[in-house]
Amino acid sequence: MDASTIVERALDVASRQWDSALGSSFEYVTAGTVESLDADGHVTRTETSRRRHYPLEGHFYSELIGRDGGSLDRDDVRDEQDRKAEFIREARRHAARGDRYDPDEMHIDFDRELMERYHTTLAGTDTVRGDSCWVIRFVPRAGRLPDERHIDKALNRSTGHLWITQDDYRVARVTFEMQRPFRWLWGIAGTLRHATGQFDLRWIRPDLWTLARSRIEYDVKVLFGLKSIRRRVRSELVEHQARETEAP
Repeated sequence: MDASTIVERALDVASRQWDSALGSSFEYVTAGTVESLDADGHVTRTETSRRRHYPLEGHFYSELIGRDGGSLDRDDVRDEQDRKAEFIREARRHAARGDRYDPDEMHIDFDRELMERYHTTLAGTDTVRGDSCWVIRFVPRAGRLPDERHIDKALNRSTGHLWITQDDYRVARVTFEMQRPFRWLWGIAGTLRHATGQFDLRWIRPDLWTLARSRIEYDVKVLFGLKSIRRRVRSELVEHQARETEAP
């Protein structure tokens, strides 16, 4: 079987999970870690957080519920209340106008819009958590690619691999590496020089998945190149629940 057929079948499986997640009132909690690194890769600062993710106004909302091992302070609680209220206002405003609402510009969906920008090849086979998988390599296609969001610039410069299960075409793992830097705001705000990442997916049911574990590392130059920011960002699934909603 060729790579394009495998990816197409995986996209069919993935397309069903979004409606299932919203229809099941799927909620989950993640624990996040952000490590600041020096030029040699040594950790200089660590911040932790906990977030609850749940459907809200037809989208998934990520709510901060804890920071650095403790509860939120009064200012954090007020900021989260304001952020949630703004999220609801924007979601309803876009819905009333019939516009698409992207609350997180850096969010990536595994869909045809994403994969149409890549050329895929079958790189081999592997095993992930006991599942036999095809390993699919993807590289950006030649020519003009979508370039409307900041994340598009990173996607258009990235190569990587997909691990797709051989028995039921579920995505088990994704890795990427950005090959070329890019600037935003004409180079005044900063330059993303390099980024790598890995995402492991966990299937709660045959039609429902979530991100079980992720790791992203990036290197940014800001303020006309005078300051370097290097981060390692990790997230791990802590708990989840999915309950079927009753038909009206």
